[in-house]
Amino acid sequence: SYSIFDNNRQDPTGLTAALQATDLAGVLHMLYCVLFHGTISDPSTASPKESYTQNTTQVAIQSLRFFNSFAALDLPAFQSIVGAEGLSLAFRHMASSLLGHCSQVSCESLLHEVIVCVGYFTVNHPDNQVIVQSGRHPTVLQKLCQLPFQYFSDPRLIKVLFPSLIAACYNNRQNKVILEQEMSCVLLATFIQDFAQTPGQPDNQSYQPKGKYPDPQDYLELANRFPQQAWEEARQFFLKKEKK
Repeated sequence: SYSIFDNNRQDPTGLTAALQATDLAGVLHMLYCVLFHGTISDPSTASPKESYTQNTTQVAIQSLRFFNSFAALDLPAFQSIVGAEGLSLAFRHMASSLLGHCSQVSCESLLHEVIVCVGYFTVNHPDNQVIVQSGRHPTVLQKLCQLPFQYFSDPRLIKVLFPSLIAACYNNRQNKVILEQEMSCVLLATFIQDFAQTPGQPDNQSYQPKGKYPDPQDYLELANRFPQQAWEEARQFFLKKEKK
């Protein structure tokens, strides 16, 4: 069965190599320019613009869907491209600004693509985990932790947010401490346990022909966003109390 966490992937079409050579076909550069066109040259010192037109929002949604599709196709390549020096800062600034926009203007489709993308960016990647908790406050990680209450209470929205919080904080004590300032990590441990105990989750995925991609409806599933072999370790990590 197909898993985005398989390491021995082939690239017979040369697509991954082409996207690596062109920084994801320049889409992240393009999105950055669209979002921050006309702002001060050093965005880290500027008050980020966090309200965008509908056209700009649509460009952002399609760009993020492209990033997420590529991450599902070749996760290590996606993480290394977007995690590279320069691009990683652009990604962080973009994610932070879009999360800010979504806190002011209701746009669930955009918000969910950003949440999923941050998860792909950080899963099993310590360097990228640092990026989402660095920079001006509130950081990307803090903004995720400060989403509306429904994302911590409504099962449909929990399923969107919690896998990305798990990915961003697993085995990273500093990120976990930031998380604990906003919520109980026991919620994440319980979420993992519920998935592990629920029969019919995509753990044996026998319903899928070998080599096929997961059903698009399954892209939010925990198994497609955090490696199943690490579920129990992650559950224990989030249950463990950190010393102050």
